[in-house]
Amino acid sequence: MKILTALLSLLVAGAPVFADTIDLGPHGTLSIAVPKGWRLTSAKQADVGVTLQLIPEGDVNAQGVLTVLFTEKDAAVSKEDVDEKTLMAADNFIEQSVEKKKILKHFNMSGSAYGAYCFFTDARLVGAAPKKGDFKGVASGIVRFNDEVSAGVTLLTDDEKGDDFTAMLAAVSSARVAAR
Repeated sequence: MKILTALLSLLVAGAPVFADTIDLGPHGTLSIAVPKGWRLTSAKQADVGVTLQLIPEGDVNAQGVLTVLFTEKDAAVSKEDVDEKTLMAADNFIEQSVEKKKILKHFNMSGSAYGAYCFFTDARLVGAAPKKGDFKGVASGIVRFNDEVSAGVTLLTDDEKGDDFTAMLAAVSSARVAAR
């Protein structure tokens, strides 16, 4: 029995504390796993979508924003479209970045959902002491949940390899939209 309890404890230890569900009206519901030590806020944007914010508790300098948008059913977006639009949006960050180029990466989505992002390090802040609300890195991307629901994604952090960025990637990758 002790072995089973220990194994269950290990499985639960790395899991998010809870999954939150957001009502998308006629577009269904969006569920997202909120990492332990983080909270999720949401604000409806009239009939066009919902803005979600992932906010860490304590002194962690990171923040995630998902701008969920409703699209016309006929406006189907392919994986190639998501990649192309992600790369186009990334143009805004290249000049001020350390990377000086776009490197397309993908969220680990399941089912028919698909998402891509590019990460950029602010060249002006390299070597600077961390300052709350002043982020050294940004990931900019797009997620396509289905033919009616997509999201713009912005993940702000001081370290692309840090626990906070990993937690935000996992949260975005966990997001699912279920039909009404």
